[in-house]
Amino acid sequence: MALPRARHDALFRLLVSDPARAGQLLRDFLPPEVVAHLDPERPPVHVEGTVIDGEGSRAQSDALFRLHLGDGSEVIVYALLEHKSQIDHRTPLQLIRYVLKIWGTVLDNGAVPGGGLPPVVAMVFFHGREPWTVPLSIQEMIHAPEGLEHLAQSFGHYGVHDLGQIAPRELSRSAEVRAALLALARAFRENVSDEEADILVAGVAKTEFGRYMLAYIIEQVSLPPERIEAALRRAGTDAETVEEIMGTAAQIWVEQGRTEGKAVGIVEGKADTLLRLARRKFGHLSAERADEVRSASPEQLDSWLDALIIAEDIEAVFGERTRH
Repeated sequence: MALPRARHDALFRLLVSDPARAGQLLRDFLPPEVVAHLDPERPPVHVEGTVIDGEGSRAQSDALFRLHLGDGSEVIVYALLEHKSQIDHRTPLQLIRYVLKIWGTVLDNGAVPGGGLPPVVAMVFFHGREPWTVPLSIQEMIHAPEGLEHLAQSFGHYGVHDLGQIAPRELSRSAEVRAALLALARAFRENVSDEEADILVAGVAKTEFGRYMLAYIIEQVSLPPERIEAALRRAGTDAETVEEIMGTAAQIWVEQGRTEGKAVGIVEGKADTLLRLARRKFGHLSAERADEVRSASPEQLDSWLDALIIAEDIEAVFGERTRH
């Protein structure tokens, strides 16, 4: 299984696509006062969360859930979950668009429980390279003049869970959820400990989610085969299952190698094209020049190819002509 381009989003959405995993995630990260009011007999219901913005483009929240309270009332609370792997300073605006869409849909359907709009708890799950520095509400984004601070009303508040700042064992009480969140948290970092490897491998199973987790920790977390196998054996996994999982892992490594090899092949092809065209236009090239071309970056090769089109001599291609 090769990871898609939006690999982090895919893992998060796969994590919350299962009702049991989503329910555990919500119990782990919702404010305690909200969890205390949830109806244990009615699990969260995943609902559509699509937004059409002012320019007609379509956006969709990563996960939206309808929560039922346990007091017997018909009051409904929504939980809006958003995943971020990079700092996004427009997050408060993005979330409030989602909230407004939720409220608009409720009104359009004529369902206004309790005579008012339902509360929406917005949460961001973040695992970027740097700590989250974005304001946590629209109010914090507004810079009101001194003496007019009251003009910035409390509006659009959300909570953020920086996964990289949470101890691995405290990420979740569920082994699957804990493994996925830790995988996201370690997506941009090195030196995964044996304890963390054990947590990550606990999410690997003979399911769609488990296979994706295996691909993710191989390709994104860069956990080598010997450490995956060692973690499986530390967990007491039976020999047959270890062999099956490592067989699947081998297929992933082969596919990964082909993809990386294809990328290398593209660079080599650019180098060969540049050398062939340069020789046709200017004649002989030195061995040193050929070695320089073959070791150049893709960006440098593109720059030289562009220069070759209009260059009058080889020095103009490689930027060696004396400038006055």
